[in-house]
Amino acid sequence: MSTPAEPKPADKPADPAAAAAAPKKSSAVGGMMKLLIPAILAAGASYGGARAAAAHAPQAPVQQASAHHADAPAPGPTVALEPFLITINDSRGKGHVMKVSVAVEFDHLAKEDALKPFAPRIRDAILTYLRALTYEEAGDGARMEKMRTDMLERCAKAGASSAVRVLVTDFVLQ
Repeated sequence: MSTPAEPKPADKPADPAAAAAAPKKSSAVGGMMKLLIPAILAAGASYGGARAAAAHAPQAPVQQASAHHADAPAPGPTVALEPFLITINDSRGKGHVMKVSVAVEFDHLAKEDALKPFAPRIRDAILTYLRALTYEEAGDGARMEKMRTDMLERCAKAGASSAVRVLVTDFVLQ
């Protein structure tokens, strides 16, 4: 009768070192685990680092900031103007849309009812100033403080001499 067939030499490596070096197929689960475990460890380390940093954060700057705001006088009446929607030109003459919302803060002694008649004059003064800006000037973030100062001067020239601050509450430039 027939005897069991001996395996061919090609089916089985001759030496054990070659058997260990033979490539093995990786399963889909094994591949996912190789990606998932380092991601979980990295997320845990990030969370732990953030918690440790929050626990050891210095407390002095918070106290200094609150002391600084305690010295600042309470704001006086504030008149919020309707948003400005303006087209300004760049250096090549191309038009760009700019939306600016402004509020004008007045001295704390000023009466809000006395300020309302100045709102159209203030709006006209600020609109005239904003329309004179170029795109490059308006887009320069370092120039924002100068823009506030210039708008405040224009408010004073329009008759609102008790204006103390111009607050830019919204600024979009396309």
